Amino acid sequence: MNMSTQLNSNQQEAIACTKGPLLVLAGAGSGKTRVITSKIAQLIREEFVPESHILAVTFTNKAAGEMKRRAMGMLNRPHLGTTISTFHSLCLRILRREAVLLGYTSNFSVCDSADALSLIKRILSETGRKNQKEYAPKKVQALISAVKNQSASDRKLEQLPAIDQILDQYDAALRQNDLMDFDDLLLNTVAIFEQNPSILAHYQSQFPYMLVDEFQDTNATQYRLIRLLAETAIHICVVGDEDQSIYGWRGADFENILNFPRDFDGCRVIKLEKNYRSTSKILDIANAVISHNSMRNPKVLYSDIHTDGEFVLYEAPMPQEEGVFIAKQVQALRQQGVPLNDIAVLYRANYLSRTMEDAFRRRNIPYRIVGGYKFYDRKEIKDILGYLRIIRNPSDNLSFRRIVNVPRRKIGPATIEKLESIHPVLFKSLEQLPDRFPRKQELKEFHSIIESFRKREDFGPDFLRDLIERIGYIEMLKAEEETLEAETRMENLSELVTVVGDYLDAEENPTLNGFLDTVSLLSDTDEIEDDDRVNLMTIHCAKGLEFNSVFVCGLEEGTFPNQRTMGSSRELEEERRLMYVAITRAKQNLYLSFSRERGWKWDMNRKKMSRFVKEIPLNLLKVNRPVTGLSHSRLLTAAHSSSIQPKHPNSDNSESTCTIQKGDTVMHHSYGEGAVLNVVNGNRMVVKFKRAGIKVLNSRLVQLKKD
Repeated sequence: MNMSTQLNSNQQEAIACTKGPLLVLAGAGSGKTRVITSKIAQLIREEFVPESHILAVTFTNKAAGEMKRRAMGMLNRPHLGTTISTFHSLCLRILRREAVLLGYTSNFSVCDSADALSLIKRILSETGRKNQKEYAPKKVQALISAVKNQSASDRKLEQLPAIDQILDQYDAALRQNDLMDFDDLLLNTVAIFEQNPSILAHYQSQFPYMLVDEFQDTNATQYRLIRLLAETAIHICVVGDEDQSIYGWRGADFENILNFPRDFDGCRVIKLEKNYRSTSKILDIANAVISHNSMRNPKVLYSDIHTDGEFVLYEAPMPQEEGVFIAKQVQALRQQGVPLNDIAVLYRANYLSRTMEDAFRRRNIPYRIVGGYKFYDRKEIKDILGYLRIIRNPSDNLSFRRIVNVPRRKIGPATIEKLESIHPVLFKSLEQLPDRFPRKQELKEFHSIIESFRKREDFGPDFLRDLIERIGYIEMLKAEEETLEAETRMENLSELVTVVGDYLDAEENPTLNGFLDTVSLLSDTDEIEDDDRVNLMTIHCAKGLEFNSVFVCGLEEGTFPNQRTMGSSRELEEERRLMYVAITRAKQNLYLSFSRERGWKWDMNRKKMSRFVKEIPLNLLKVNRPVTGLSHSRLLTAAHSSSIQPKHPNSDNSESTCTIQKGDTVMHHSYGEGAVLNVVNGNRMVVKFKRAGIKVLNSRLVQLKKD
């Protein structure tokens, strides 16, 4: 079979280049895996390079396995002597032979992330820092890794005064136990090469031909390793795309790909800009967005696929309407014959999945959360629901066992076993604790918290916020989790507060019992045994995947781009690359959506449409919104100027401004009668209800009627 007939001219040029340094800038969907595997086959079959003289490195075992399978298929061979592996696998293989040079045995063990975290916790305990919030174990672990890989400053991790001392103790403990963590596998290999020229020369002669995939994701240590091995290489080819570099938060440095031509004299650069995945219009949208980044190699993706598709921008008044819109579009696509598993809903942060999940469940649309948990399966959600269940039903021993030591109160299985001997209902045993019972003070405090909330009759968002604060859950997250992980969990808890608010608005007689019953029905829905499901995932999880139809939701300033990136042009460009990756997952249909209001604390916050949407030319999108009264051209102009004023989702025309004024008496289906204290921006009202107190309400979210 002639490979050249299946390749475009740029791909053929990249494959034919087998001497000197080569940078292949491979745009999304441009067939880079085919180029790499074809290049391996070319070197072996046409250049007569011994299989063992070729080294191909990538980032995941799955990618390495796929590369090897494709190369064997092209060569029609059942086995291949070429080294195709991940960075860590390559280094582990080298260290099994050479680690003795650094004082390790050849049988050293690899310390995984969980074991490394346990070791860090022990060190923090031994040095008196166990309960110091700034020395949260996961935060320390992340900082140690960043320091080792020289990326702490880039990641803007909080610097700790004693980090050098902790790192020394951590490294000493690893050495004492003949252990290496994942970072050590890379660092120690580099150290051996730099300290032992003869060892380096051996491996350089073993791999005179080198190929590196996903080069934009390499960190400083990995790049040092590549440069060392490639010093005498006959051919070094790196393949990547800085426009798809989205892992800066874990140490990847996209500037490696920008610096490669400077660091390797005589480097040849070949661009793969023809896309085989998406329609030309989707690529026009993607090109428009990414062109606003300054730190990149200019390239413009194009495609020969000119079929029609849907390219929609949807403006929702509230997140619930955004979820409904996406669910309805999914149903329409299904009726058109698009398999559900060829549809993806992508979002910037996990908490955004909740309204999508609710909308899908109501319409019996099967879905899966890829690379994560469904909203009600997430630990922090189950923990707080456990508290609510024990408040409702003190006889619930299952919930008691889950939450009695969350946050940590040093109450373990032995203490619970002693409680069982006092009373079969564990919560009731707390009322009969004998003197000198283990952790009696902590158990009494736990009992007091539960009883205080059992006496309250104001179940709602404030109730839940007070509970989360009273038990110290946020403080626990900040102390135990890495910063990004803690933020994600806090966002999920804030979304749970929003769930409670939604429940109050939907029910005539809202109660804690009713809420828990509603949640149980949602979270315990029988899973449909069917692989044909919509894929819900973060954009990071979607990297490398493709779908017929893609929905990108939550496109508001502060949501996407994320609020914490606003002050850094470097981080903002990574957010834009993330948007580019999301868009280029789509093959046929692309739907972008945002909500005019979004809140983490029930009282909704006004939102502006994401700058990334504004960067898309007006003629490329059809703007859709749940009200009528504006022409298509005016909708486009208004969307890009952020001047569209949201109206009530049930309005039939554009004259839907709230007519309730300060001083009016109103009725609410849950709160009853109340007096309007103030009206803000025509749709936000401060109302004092006779039995529910003061509430801030949104006229588009709840229905208020004058007496």
